[in-house]
Amino acid sequence: MKTHRSLAVLALMFAAALCGMAADLSFPLPGLPLEVATNEEKFRPFAEKVAAGVEEQLGVPALVDDPATLKLLLSSRVHLAPHFADNDKAIATAAWIRSLQTAPAEKAFAGLTTLAAVAARRQHPGAEPGEAPYRETFRREFSRQLASLPRTPEIVAMLRGQLDKIAGLTEASLLKEVGEVIAPAIARRGFCGVKEADDLVRVRHRLVSILPVKKETLEALKSAIAARTSP
Repeated sequence: MKTHRSLAVLALMFAAALCGMAADLSFPLPGLPLEVATNEEKFRPFAEKVAAGVEEQLGVPALVDDPATLKLLLSSRVHLAPHFADNDKAIATAAWIRSLQTAPAEKAFAGLTTLAAVAARRQHPGAEPGEAPYRETFRREFSRQLASLPRTPEIVAMLRGQLDKIAGLTEASLLKEVGEVIAPAIARRGFCGVKEADDLVRVRHRLVSILPVKKETLEALKSAIAARTSP
């Protein structure tokens, strides 16, 4: 019995050490946080290192088994995939994230914007999200995805929440987040860890992939809500 207890303690200590790897991992910044978030030449090498670190950590069972760590890793992964035009990884990661959702309404919505963006990239290879053909394809595909959602009060509430979230998203608010939240967090820690890296990746993704289709996203969400609330 004593041997079993000792083995259990060692196993817990080993798992804790592995989980600590995610928190201790450091990503060098090739410039100031604001430069990394807004300058492609600065962001690219940073993104490559974060992507490699994420894949390495996803190969550690103890890290994958920790819900908070897994959430961070998958967030970085799904936001980096479009940057590298890796559509297959974007779809697979969105599906992984979707499978982890517990609330039915959140689960139903999870990954829909990713799927719409993948469709736009595949139909318009090399096009930037701000280009008209990309935006129109994104709007059409996102609208189609939303149309298939259940017509329930829970879905309407979720769609309204998403509408408010996107409506409040601006370049100024994202840059403010970098300057007032992310940069100070990095300064306090003395390095850019997994959480800070994920925050920078998320901001960059929203700047270059979400804001260009903000108008189309809002239109699709409004139409989906109207279809479920109009008499």
